[in-house]
Amino acid sequence: MTEQYEQLANELVQVNEALLHQPAQDLLSKLSRGEHFVLNYLLTHYGQAHPTDLSRHMVVSTARIAALLNRMEEKGLISRLPDPLDNRQIIVSLSPKGEKAIEAFRKKVIQAMARMLELLGPDDSQEFLRLQRKLVTNLIPR
Repeated sequence: MTEQYEQLANELVQVNEALLHQPAQDLLSKLSRGEHFVLNYLLTHYGQAHPTDLSRHMVVSTARIAALLNRMEEKGLISRLPDPLDNRQIIVSLSPKGEKAIEAFRKKVIQAMARMLELLGPDDSQEFLRLQRKLVTNLIPR
């Protein structure tokens, strides 16, 4: 790694640290953890998943997922039933209340992100998105 890229990386860390304190980024980061992650995952995966899938994608223990799902079930956000294809497994399903909650939260995230992109203007917003897509494409393990 060249010194030039290390300097740029240092600046990128500083910029990202500052962005973390912005409301749009804070909302977006909530989609990657806890109840919001589970609800969003279920919404984008046909409304259901196995707890092991949630554990693997959240990179947390199955015990942590079980505790989280207990709380979410108590709140009426999800339901857990035996998997009809394999009674040894449990299927976590998004409840109507959970679906309504995550759709409202996603709307809030999208509105906040749209305000942030609006500050960049149309050309810079497109370029910002293009660069992020390029990073995602190139960082995915093959």
